Amino acid sequence: MSSKPQKLEAGESSLKSEVDLSQLATQRKPAAATPLRVRRRWISRYAVPLAILGAFGGLFSWAARDSFLPAHVVTVTPVIVTRAEVQQEGTPLFQAAGWIEPQPSAVVASALASGVVEEMLAVEGQLVEKGAPIAKLIDSDARIALRQAEANLRLSEADAQNAEAVFTAAQATLENPNELKAALAESESLLAETTLTLGNLPFAIEAANSRRRLAEENLARKKQAGEAVAGRVLREAASELAMAEGALAELQARQPTLHEQLEALSRKRDALRQQLELMTEPKRAVAAAAAKVAASKARQDQAQLAVDVAQLNLERMVVRAPIAGRILTIDARPGKRLAGMDPLSEQTSSTVATLYDPKRLQVRVDVRLEDVPQVQIGQPVTIETASIKSPLMGRVLWLTTRADIQKNTLQVKVAINDPPQVITPEMLGQVTFMAASQPVSAETAGNDPLRLLVPRSLVADDEGVASIWVANLEEGAAERKQVELGRAGTDQLVEITSGLDPTSKLIVGGRESLAPGMRIRIAGEDRSLTENSNNRASSSPASASARSTATAVE
Repeated sequence: MSSKPQKLEAGESSLKSEVDLSQLATQRKPAAATPLRVRRRWISRYAVPLAILGAFGGLFSWAARDSFLPAHVVTVTPVIVTRAEVQQEGTPLFQAAGWIEPQPSAVVASALASGVVEEMLAVEGQLVEKGAPIAKLIDSDARIALRQAEANLRLSEADAQNAEAVFTAAQATLENPNELKAALAESESLLAETTLTLGNLPFAIEAANSRRRLAEENLARKKQAGEAVAGRVLREAASELAMAEGALAELQARQPTLHEQLEALSRKRDALRQQLELMTEPKRAVAAAAAKVAASKARQDQAQLAVDVAQLNLERMVVRAPIAGRILTIDARPGKRLAGMDPLSEQTSSTVATLYDPKRLQVRVDVRLEDVPQVQIGQPVTIETASIKSPLMGRVLWLTTRADIQKNTLQVKVAINDPPQVITPEMLGQVTFMAASQPVSAETAGNDPLRLLVPRSLVADDEGVASIWVANLEEGAAERKQVELGRAGTDQLVEITSGLDPTSKLIVGGRESLAPGMRIRIAGEDRSLTENSNNRASSSPASASARSTATAVE
């Protein structure tokens, strides 16, 4: 029994030695004392009522912010809404007077050369073809100038032929230098002859020396003969000796000269041979001849141009029609001096006649400014004149920029369709502008379209962008909206196609110092602009193709 507990103790001691139980121990902090809950009745008694009162105060302040916050005082006016009845195509809109004129303008027949009118070949109202003669100028000077130019041309042609002949000769000399070859052959011949003479000179000296000795011996024998020899014979022997000595001396003195002559001939031969190889002078002659040929051809071209100019000037002595048409006016008379194309002369000093195409006529119409918005490009019109009973049909070509401040009108060009022959420029005409075709959408096919009109004075134009001040009633602020203008309107009203709606309120008073987003306070509505505009609209058309009744939308 005692041995077993001992074994257990021994085992426990061995386990303690292997496992460290101190690592499993944890230190526990003492638990904090929990405070006693105290009932906070002041939250329900004070905080909740104060929060409710604050919320009511905030709502009241937000509702009354317009009374406390600073705001710009303005007046507004409503948008004018019109319900227009679209007129059918071809309905007369308005009438205006005008003058018939050529389309696009009259054509001037001018003299292109200066001169004096000799004869007029056409009259006013005459139909002429293009290029038909209208007037003839005195052409005596032009004919003389042409003959002089032709003579100069012949002279230049002769000079050109001479230059070409010289060039041909120079080129032949370059290809076959016979003169240089002959000179070289002659030099070589002289050199050979001099060489031969120099080679024979010792033999000649020896012969001359022999003749001197013979003459000397002959003279000595005759002197020994004494009185047996006549004096004359003695003198002849002495003369022969002198001649033999002179010939010997001459041959002896000639040897250095022949050496120098031989050297000179050698140099001349070498120079001629080099000249024949280089051919400098023939090449220069060819180049000079070619330059003369080019210069002569240039002078010939100038002379030909002078002939062409003289011929053209002679042809311009007859003034011809620039187009096929009818002569409108004759501006020249026989004996009148025409300046031609002189830049220092006046433009009218060269005008002979004005023409126009009778198949292309137009009407220059003075349209009142209040009727200009009703005019469209391509709009149909009818033209009435006193020269024909039935009206003519036409169409609007374009609106010009020529406004008459006295008549308060703007010129509009109207083309005449197939004008009859009796219609001529400067005739008066009454033009009736018709309603053009209006595109009708499926949505508005059965209803009259609505148009929004505003006073023109409220629309501002900033570099081509139209804008208007609008009161934002929800936020109580001013807004500057960009709008697009339509064609309808009067002198006081203008149509707005986009940017506004029928309920918009336009700011009238106080808009001078407004800024986008500025708080505003509406003091009232100003209906003076709309009422005046409505009164004016009742006496003038409200749009280009509509009759409207204006009503203000509150």
